[in-house]
Amino acid sequence: MEPLPLSFAVLLNYLCVAVQQLADPRQSSNATRDKLGDAILGAFSVFFMHCESFLEHQRQMQSRRGKDNAQSLFGIAQIPSSAQIRNLLDEVAAVGLFEVFFQVYAALMRGGYFQAYQPWNGHLLVALDGTAYFKSQKIHCECCSSRTHKNGSVTYFHQAILPVIVAPDQPQVIALVPALITPQDGHEKQDCEVAAAKRWISAHAARLQPQPITLLGDDLYSHQPLCEHCLQPQLSFIFTGLSESHAALYDWLNYLDANGEVKILEQAQWNQRTKEIYRYRYVNAIPLRDSQPALLVNWCELTVVRESDGKVLYANAWVTDHHLTPETVPQVVRAGRSRWKTENENHNVLKTKGYHLEHNFGHGQRHLAASLLTLNLLAFLFHTVLHLVDDSYQRIRQKRGTRKGFFQDLLALTKYLWFESWQHLLDFMLSDSPPAQTADSS
Repeated sequence: MEPLPLSFAVLLNYLCVAVQQLADPRQSSNATRDKLGDAILGAFSVFFMHCESFLEHQRQMQSRRGKDNAQSLFGIAQIPSSAQIRNLLDEVAAVGLFEVFFQVYAALMRGGYFQAYQPWNGHLLVALDGTAYFKSQKIHCECCSSRTHKNGSVTYFHQAILPVIVAPDQPQVIALVPALITPQDGHEKQDCEVAAAKRWISAHAARLQPQPITLLGDDLYSHQPLCEHCLQPQLSFIFTGLSESHAALYDWLNYLDANGEVKILEQAQWNQRTKEIYRYRYVNAIPLRDSQPALLVNWCELTVVRESDGKVLYANAWVTDHHLTPETVPQVVRAGRSRWKTENENHNVLKTKGYHLEHNFGHGQRHLAASLLTLNLLAFLFHTVLHLVDDSYQRIRQKRGTRKGFFQDLLALTKYLWFESWQHLLDFMLSDSPPAQTADSS
């Protein structure tokens, strides 16, 4: 049977199937009027609709008209209270929802949607970057990390690596399964971003293959243990490599440069009416550290200078396992520079464009913070996918202009009108006629 084309119904079904496979943490003797699935889908619907009060609006609609969009759009049979949603999700480990990310990834791969995300050599670029999503000096749980300050106060926080597929020419990033930074059993030291990155590679890299993958990361990642960890499952890497943290490597570079062995490539590019000179320096097979055995990496640097006055507009350097030639070094640098999208198009959108990543929706004592983070990421992923594959969604977003305006329309419509399906809602937004189903709602 041919797979169904991607749509909101297909995406939501991936989530529903994952939810159905979760074990209910409650004892059979407990009151179970509210279903676990309704609690999870209820939390997801809040993130998807960009409104913390969405479920309350639906209760009011149900009491007035006997119908609600929580049921018709998200399949929520009985709307749980916010407190009950938090109580139930606190007992559900986020890992139980991770399969949804891989289902979406596989569907995008089957549909050929990743072709635009393969800038060269067939590789997908996966940017790794950590961010905090909860912070408090009072509230904490067993999964919190902590930082003790000089004055003796303690800050508790949650962090995660939020991997995304990026491409230089693509404005959207595609979220992958997160790596939670949290205390690990049997370890005395606090967890850290590098350790979480290693776990993510070990646990999930095989699910992305045999598609060639190149990992992108900042200077924190460009050290031998993690670089070697990337190479074991045959992943490539392009990591920022700064002189301040790679003294041995830059000593070698200075030696090779003095002997004329660092190669130089210059290219002129026009930026509107300004001519800019792109100056690449690169060398292959240079030791990453001074202690042995030292991994041999390839190093490149880009300096962008405005020709008219010699002003340096950009400068950065990277280490990689990709072989560097006059043909490949501009491509490697361009790929490495696309790492910034994880900040602008991922972290920034999640924190300031309606997903409210750092807002305390609930912390709990066990899994709540991580479970809410995961559902928030899935909401972000679903909207990204719809923007890529759904013609109606694309037309509405183009027509409405801003992301904020689009979600304001969604909330206003679903607060007062009932829609029998997501497609029905989109069709109404594209037309100007009232939904026929509201005729019996008076």
